[in-house]
Amino acid sequence: MPALPGPLAGAYGQRWRELVDRWAGRPGTSLATLGPAGTSSHLTAAFLAERHGLRVELCDTFDGVLDALLRRRVAHALVPSAYQGLTRFHWHGDLRLDAYFAQATPEYGIAAPAGGGPDDPGGEVAVAALWEVRRIFADLAPAALRERPVRWVDADSTQHAAEILAAGGADLAVTNEPGVRRHALRWVARRPGAEIVWLVFGHR
Repeated sequence: MPALPGPLAGAYGQRWRELVDRWAGRPGTSLATLGPAGTSSHLTAAFLAERHGLRVELCDTFDGVLDALLRRRVAHALVPSAYQGLTRFHWHGDLRLDAYFAQATPEYGIAAPAGGGPDDPGGEVAVAALWEVRRIFADLAPAALRERPVRWVDADSTQHAAEILAAGGADLAVTNEPGVRRHALRWVARRPGAEIVWLVFGHR
């Protein structure tokens, strides 16, 4: 992979140095991101917290993350570049992008209850999924599922999707490996995690 252009590489490094120095001077700095425990956002936040002495606050939605940051209940917010509402962070006049970095997610895929799956081989299938990862279903669905009509059940996170499935609110879920493990689900199809860009926002 070619090196970053000089000005871009310099800006990237400078942002991180400034942010890490601030964290080092303020142990226990708060960082909000999407929960519950086991979301890709939580795992990435925990990665930062372990290395930089941060305190992680998990919110039910990214609306909650934004609200916590704007109300100054937390110092920073961690948001993935794949989040569809990211522009609300970028364009808010009171916030600034403090830093960004690439980090891989856990495995993602289509999960079913441990003891079964969709009953009617030709009927509609209800799939619990976060909006941003619905594409994974189309990419991974086995042929028998690909031809069936899908009714989407909206979820706020990968863990919420797994919880909906485990509670009987859907036939399948698009979730990640911690969601499958936590709710004793089984994989129908899965793929390696994706390397995405994570953004850290703070106050101006």
